Amino acid sequence: MRQKIFFLTILLLFLITNTSLAAEPNILSPSALLMDSKTGQILYEKNIDEKLYPASTTKVMTALLLLEDGDLEKVVEINEDVPNLIELGSSQIYLIPGEKLTREQLLYSLLVDSANDAAVAIAQDISGSVEKFAQKMNEKAKELGAINTNFVNPHGLHDDNHYTTAKDLSIIAKEAMKNPTFRKVVTTDRYIIPATNKQDTRYLYLTNRLIRNTSYNNYQYEGATGIKTGYTSKAKYALIGGATRNNLDLITVILNGESTQVYKDTHSLLDYGFENFQRDIAIKEGEVVKEIPLDKNNESLSVLAKETFEYSHLKNSTQEVTATIELPDEIQLPIEKGDVLGTLAFSIDNKKIDSIPLIADKSVEAPNSILSFFSNLKMFIWLGIAIILFFIYRTYVYIRKKRRRRKRLFKMK
Repeated sequence: MRQKIFFLTILLLFLITNTSLAAEPNILSPSALLMDSKTGQILYEKNIDEKLYPASTTKVMTALLLLEDGDLEKVVEINEDVPNLIELGSSQIYLIPGEKLTREQLLYSLLVDSANDAAVAIAQDISGSVEKFAQKMNEKAKELGAINTNFVNPHGLHDDNHYTTAKDLSIIAKEAMKNPTFRKVVTTDRYIIPATNKQDTRYLYLTNRLIRNTSYNNYQYEGATGIKTGYTSKAKYALIGGATRNNLDLITVILNGESTQVYKDTHSLLDYGFENFQRDIAIKEGEVVKEIPLDKNNESLSVLAKETFEYSHLKNSTQEVTATIELPDEIQLPIEKGDVLGTLAFSIDNKKIDSIPLIADKSVEAPNSILSFFSNLKMFIWLGIAIILFFIYRTYVYIRKKRRRRKRLFKMK
């Protein structure tokens, strides 16, 4: 049984003089979300749990699984059925059966050019088939907490049973953006695949206009970090965006949008985030969270924050941040310095943000181990003496009885 103790309440007090709360952005797309990618805090939401079709934003999960599998220099030979497993005329780099590319080249094809045939090649290389890879995608989604998602393919071409939510996509994108290679690829506006054994040099251009400028309707965004576009006739337009500025790293998700409106709404969300939120520190790495008494000699163990915890909040508002310690009822000894003993969970206005590990500040042996040894030794000595005395007494009684019996026999004679 674990004990939850409300450890502290931090009140962020700001002087609000002639200042009103920030007006939320006017988002026209049916489903939208703004997230702090470091903490996972949702800073704006609109229908974020509605199940919708993700189109090519699906490829974020495909890329995540490829990066987790690793070995980007591995050469992949394209299977015979790859061209037949995608819709004719859909986004592709026109892979040819027997053609050889590296996993890295397929990764860039997947995320820069949004190639559906590259997605199939990746799925077959990792899992042997699209179906088995889809199972892997769903397992990873559930592991991350994307519980309202179901994938049936690695590319996002339409299937009625292939769906997700804005919230789930933000969770998947947040995990993917932890990988430096992923972040590099989704901000690459032009990539070249050298001539292969089957085809000449290919030039790939990023589909995401937050990063790549075009001659019309420029939607570039300062500090943009990606992430992925998507479109099918039934999914309509989808866009996972991202940008970093002023110590904030934000992720946006737009689903079921209209053409360039997804970019307009993404700009609005990012502007809203950067203009109205700030990052603060709730606790720093190494700070003492709790003192735990260990024995009657007033010895104690300090429980420390393993890492610094930062969070985002509106600049001109008063919000209550609570931190909850979760530790075992009893600390089992011995422990080593740095051992994780529990967690410290943070919430804003009763909504959990995240948690950090709590660790021991020093090593502690089993209580009074040396003294316990001698104490136990002394106990065994006294026990041994008692047993010896008992046997001496029993021997004495036996001898006395034997002497008395002899005396009686002697008198009878």
